[in-house]
Amino acid sequence: MANATKQLLADTLRDMMQTQSLNRITIDALTTAAHVNRNTFYYHFDDINALLEWTLNQEIISRVQANLTAKNWQDKYQMTLDYIKTNANFCLAVMHSLGRQLLEQFLLSVGESVVSQVVRDIDPHLNVDTAAEIVNFYAGALSAQLVLWLDGDLKEPEETLLTRADLMLSGTIELIIAKKQKA
Repeated sequence: MANATKQLLADTLRDMMQTQSLNRITIDALTTAAHVNRNTFYYHFDDINALLEWTLNQEIISRVQANLTAKNWQDKYQMTLDYIKTNANFCLAVMHSLGRQLLEQFLLSVGESVVSQVVRDIDPHLNVDTAAEIVNFYAGALSAQLVLWLDGDLKEPEETLLTRADLMLSGTIELIIAKKQKA
């Protein structure tokens, strides 16, 4: 029941974002459109950004993180690209609103999930600080590419982004880990 209510609120938020920016949507307007009361909203979420974060987590982050390995990271990255393309209006609306920081954090989270799993698969015993440095650098690069893609209204072909990510990740992380182990 709780997830059904959360999903109703998420769907209502998506619908409202078709005609107005996120920063103009109030909790009163959202709950009225969803036919629930304010207390119901606050029972599940602290604010609109928490609802947006839950929505993005349900729709993509949890799917990317499920069964993520170094061998299938490209499929998971492609899943992210497909989500963004399929939900372009929603993602662009978030990007061009006060939720931009939330979307950037969401994209960084996807990047961190992908890169950390690749690092763990390459060397599960890698020093925690070294692993964090690698994840930070490459996740930032992947998320920056997605932000640029969104800023460019998704005009760059998905294949170009995937090829670029493959060039950044394939072999380079292994090389960095090998260098760190020799030092």
